[in-house]
Amino acid sequence: MSSIRTLHIAITEPEEIIPRLGKPTHWKPGRSAHSLATSWARANGFPRRVASVLAGDHDYRNARFIAGIFERQTGLRSEGNPSQTDLLVLAAVDGSLAVIGVEGKVDEPFGESVDTWDDRSPGKTRRLAGLCQTLAIDPANCRALRYQLLHRCAAAIYEAQNFCGRQALMLVHSFSPAHACFDDFRDFSHAIGMPVDEPDGLSGARTLEDVSFRIGWVSDRPPTG
Repeated sequence: MSSIRTLHIAITEPEEIIPRLGKPTHWKPGRSAHSLATSWARANGFPRRVASVLAGDHDYRNARFIAGIFERQTGLRSEGNPSQTDLLVLAAVDGSLAVIGVEGKVDEPFGESVDTWDDRSPGKTRRLAGLCQTLAIDPANCRALRYQLLHRCAAAIYEAQNFCGRQALMLVHSFSPAHACFDDFRDFSHAIGMPVDEPDGLSGARTLEDVSFRIGWVSDRPPTG
């Protein structure tokens, strides 16, 4: 895929994403939606901190930004709501295509636990089974994990397949100086066999549904101005 060219990000003015947000009232300086959109739109590609973490990794050090889609909705192959990724990035990585699902955070939690989300209805039972099958984990061992992390990871894999990509990365772009909720992320990373023990790093890779999948965490400061 050597013919891949760099394109502009899909949105150049951060405010353009407001109509796409599930909760537009969360749009204000210092919060995750505003921080993520401002950071990526200003960079017109990888923000400096994201670029630094990717550059330190063997697989992603030559990653080249192609395009970004804010608030990308991805069907989860089961009844119920899609996963709405904050920012879906397409990148060229050593001549092939990689999909990076970016989750912006300040101090917001990763939603409810699987145990709280799962009311044991047939629909949720099927969805949980499907997500766990994609991530090659046992549904019985994920009750304490955060459901949002589960479906964001699956969404990144499904989008890599949609775009015929060989690699997928679920990346948390955190704007919390205190690394809020990193403990939940770390616990999740261990549960799925892809440990990330410190911020600003990527896990090792697992091949899931023929996609080389990884997860990671980038620490940043909220943009000013």
